[in-house]
Amino acid sequence: MRFHRTGASALGAAVLLALGASTATAAPAVPGPGVLVAGYAPAETAPDLTEQRFLERNEVLEGAAAHANALIGLPRDVPVTAQSCGEINAFYDPGSQGIAFCYELVGYYRGIFDAQNTAGTEAQRSRATEDDLIGISNSVVFHEFAHALIDIYDLPATGREEDAADQLATLLLAGDSVHQGYAVSAIEAWGALAASSSQGELGAQLPDEHSLDAQRYYNAICWLYGSDPAAFQGAVRTDANPDGPLPQSRAAGCPEEFAKIDRAWSTLLQPYLKG
Repeated sequence: MRFHRTGASALGAAVLLALGASTATAAPAVPGPGVLVAGYAPAETAPDLTEQRFLERNEVLEGAAAHANALIGLPRDVPVTAQSCGEINAFYDPGSQGIAFCYELVGYYRGIFDAQNTAGTEAQRSRATEDDLIGISNSVVFHEFAHALIDIYDLPATGREEDAADQLATLLLAGDSVHQGYAVSAIEAWGALAASSSQGELGAQLPDEHSLDAQRYYNAICWLYGSDPAAFQGAVRTDANPDGPLPQSRAAGCPEEFAKIDRAWSTLLQPYLKG
């Protein structure tokens, strides 16, 4: 099931900036001079080289870094390095205070999106997959950026850090129509992962620090819908829209859910917001 945005316009300004500016009780904003710095380590395998070339050609990490850097300051530069990891992964390393973005992860998602993008000519299918890969890559980078912010600024969290990182990723994606499209790609990926999970794997997933794929899928839809219900009304399942993925019972609370997430992260990051 493909999840699409409807409506001609979206949020006019970055969500974090808009709400951060209205946090009257927070300390004056003093964002640091540091930024996310994109880089590419030489691929170690032929498949990884394919993904390295894709990422470099489309300046994927540079684009994600520029979006985050326009909103949030860091006390020092934080590298975001695409590299061969020997595993399907992306992670923030507190020791080096850097983000690793694995070529293997891009290849894994390429397979997922190739299976979904079956309409049109070969060139159109390839372009759709590459667009989706750019989208999910932005979402992953922003998720790991959240871990970096939590570590570097010693930010408090009352829930699971992985859920908080998912929330900040959605906030960073919700601010304009281009990044909202990236959020849709991430949602599609979570939906595909949830659909492929078997009951036999559930026991292995439950102890993990991340929410289940299906939960991350519905959370991401809810938060994106909550950021602009008019634009994303097609996400809600109704009698007139039976293919909408989001049940009305969850959709009703999504605007307030998003507002709480926005308010929490904006309060925590207010001293470090640019604008």
